[in-house]
Amino acid sequence: MQVFSNTFLGTIHGIFLYFYSGSTSFLDGTDLNERTQKPKQHAEPLPMLLKKYCTNSLLFPYTILTTQDQKNMIRKILIPGKPKFTKNYEAAVASYGAIPVVSLSEPSIEDYELLILPGGGDIHPSFFNQTNTASRNMDYELDKVQFRFLDLFVKAGKPILGICKGMQLINVYFGGNIVQNMTAEQLAVHSYENEDSYHLIFFNTLSPMPFKNGLRLFPGKLQVNSAHHQCIDHLGQGLTTLQYSLDYIPETIAHISLPILGFQWHPERLFYNGKDSLGPFLHYFLKDS
Repeated sequence: MQVFSNTFLGTIHGIFLYFYSGSTSFLDGTDLNERTQKPKQHAEPLPMLLKKYCTNSLLFPYTILTTQDQKNMIRKILIPGKPKFTKNYEAAVASYGAIPVVSLSEPSIEDYELLILPGGGDIHPSFFNQTNTASRNMDYELDKVQFRFLDLFVKAGKPILGICKGMQLINVYFGGNIVQNMTAEQLAVHSYENEDSYHLIFFNTLSPMPFKNGLRLFPGKLQVNSAHHQCIDHLGQGLTTLQYSLDYIPETIAHISLPILGFQWHPERLFYNGKDSLGPFLHYFLKDS
């Protein structure tokens, strides 16, 4: 099965030109100024074919599976959340060709290929040994369930993706903590005011890269959406920051040895040219499973 459309040498050449020529062009030849225009946010019909993630795109520089390959991929992805808040995640999973299962019941781990910890309210501060100073929309019982599912998947060595609150759950699970309310200057950039905010994030060149061919997934600069008033403070054990904002807030984290990835932004509802941004990460973790 062919996965990558670019040759190895072509990829290396493109990365070299991008990171070392001082150019603002991405691997597909588009300019940073084009890529940092505010992307449109919209719903898409279900199911959509996996092949929509095509070549010559900033996050998707590979040839995707055929329609028949997609039909053969009957994979379940667990989303521990409340159905009225998980529609975007279900849409992104279904558009990939997998089966989203929204459940708060104790799972049989062998039934699922991957766990998505969704966004939502704030984590109850007691989970990171703090009293409540600015956390809101908390759900202690939901937190317990999500930490339980996270623990099961970590111990099983199965892939985990955390989004917004989900990334913060990962950080707290590994011993990190949370800033309960960012500064006014940070909130002006990152918070949700009737719609997502948008800002640039940058690849952390000092971070170890725990993923093979990871530069395909994490470009040097990327425009993302933002809808949070909290952020990571101290990073949990075994975690590294792969991308950060201009004000140094961790935007993408990963575990250095486990298949765990977290986003402070929302790839499930960030679209470039009609393609949501979560699909390539699902593809990365599921392509060999």
